[in-house]
Amino acid sequence: MPGRPDWLVALINTEVDIRIRNDARTMAAPNTFLGYPKDRIFQEVLGGGQADFDAPIGKLTGEDRALLYAKYNQSRHLDELGEAFDQLFSITSRAGQPTLIDLGCGPFTAGLALAATLNKARAFRYHGFDRADSMRGLGARFAETAKRLGAFHPNATWSFGQNLDIHDFGRIRGDLTLVVASYLLASPTVDVESLVGSVVNAVNRIGPGPAAVLYTNSAKPGPNKKYPSFSKALRESGFELKRDHVELFQKTKNPADLRYALFFRPATTVLKF
Repeated sequence: MPGRPDWLVALINTEVDIRIRNDARTMAAPNTFLGYPKDRIFQEVLGGGQADFDAPIGKLTGEDRALLYAKYNQSRHLDELGEAFDQLFSITSRAGQPTLIDLGCGPFTAGLALAATLNKARAFRYHGFDRADSMRGLGARFAETAKRLGAFHPNATWSFGQNLDIHDFGRIRGDLTLVVASYLLASPTVDVESLVGSVVNAVNRIGPGPAAVLYTNSAKPGPNKKYPSFSKALRESGFELKRDHVELFQKTKNPADLRYALFFRPATTVLKF
């Protein structure tokens, strides 16, 4: 995310870079982060981004693995989502105070990107979902730090959960609901039909306002294997595919081909007799 706001630069520096650099394990072992060889972290510790982030590995705890994920993976995802949000909210003038559902949220990734995009101009309601306690815990920490650094509109709220089906979204809203599925379908454990059913149910519980689903992933065939089923299930549930394309994403440290897709469902009207 070129031109990141000062608060986001400070957050990444203090909550990720300095914590890792000043950790006793890093300081005691050259060419490591938290005592683990740098060149083996992405595959062995992070599993390319699809690991069980609550399970210890070697001398690393689940919390350590989540922090290393933020070091290796989160920056790029912030860039990708920031670009998508910049485009989406520049044309979505009636979004009001959006509700953001972040599926496989990691450490508050889409929340940070949206806060950087809205720049305190609008409040938003964030609900992040991740199976890993370590990710949700780190996300909550990042959210509190972002608040302390002045990142949010005063009415912004956030919560984290593990189960989309039973989550309390609060009172009914009529503003835009945006669902982010960023790299989620790369996970071998995702059941697409169940996921889409849960998403539609959650959107309906939030309120009758318009809803959008933003999908991002690597452009490689493997991570997108489940995408056709995902797209079909959303379209059968009333969402229209507005855009689906692959582009070389260059506004990041290491440019690579990226797949974006956007689905949209207009506001629903409930007639009372």
